[in-house]
Amino acid sequence: MRAAISKWGNSLGVRIPKFALEGAHLAEGDYVDVSVENGKLVLVRNEDTPSLDELISMITPENRHGESSEVLVGKEIW
Repeated sequence: MRAAISKWGNSLGVRIPKFALEGAHLAEGDYVDVSVENGKLVLVRNEDTPSLDELISMITPENRHGESSEVLVGKEIW
């Protein structure tokens, strides 16, 4: 089956047909590892769920946002 590469926000994406997802035992929300082997795009199901410690270890000064403001914009009660 042929599929087109389409723009998705700032990225590009491909819709994966249902038969291919079922054959690879993949479903919405699953994670895959993406690699290129001999010029071919390869997706492999990733069974690993990162722990909280692993997620926290990925926080860096570059990807950490500042504190949020406490300006009331609605009917908040503090």
